[in-house]
Amino acid sequence: MVPLGNASRLGKPHVVELDWWQTHAVGELAITLVPARHWSMRMPWNRNDTLWGGYVVRAPEGVAYHSGDTAWGEHFAEIGARTGPIDWAMLPIGGYAPRWFMAPQHIDPVEAAEAWQALGARELFAMHWGTFRLTDEAIGEPPARLRAYWAERRLDAARLWIADPGEPRPL
Repeated sequence: MVPLGNASRLGKPHVVELDWWQTHAVGELAITLVPARHWSMRMPWNRNDTLWGGYVVRAPEGVAYHSGDTAWGEHFAEIGARTGPIDWAMLPIGGYAPRWFMAPQHIDPVEAAEAWQALGARELFAMHWGTFRLTDEAIGEPPARLRAYWAERRLDAARLWIADPGEPRPL
């Protein structure tokens, strides 16, 4: 399943293209493409020629949201309202500095926590940090900022998952 305009790039049969808010079922899974604030580009000359987004995956075990790359916006509250209760929100916390340049396409750790709250999700799984240096923040800064935000607000520590890069976590 890919956003509109991306099937031809894969060169594979049986690719399903989705528009925002469209759902496709595969067995017991229902996969919905949801909005993200970012852009698409594979080459310098094809910026925004295809759609981009995140996914909400509904399964018997629960509902997972994977935002993909995204900036802050009202789409988080809309996703929570339109897709129902979300168990696990996978949100990016890295690749955000300098803000003057990265804010239109990437949330920072505080915005990730605010997005989790706007979604009404049960748990936040922090992603998109620590693998390699993409932007100006120190490689360990994103989880430190998110933990500090969580502690300052006395949020339930069991609802925050910050795995080390490559660390598996069972749902």
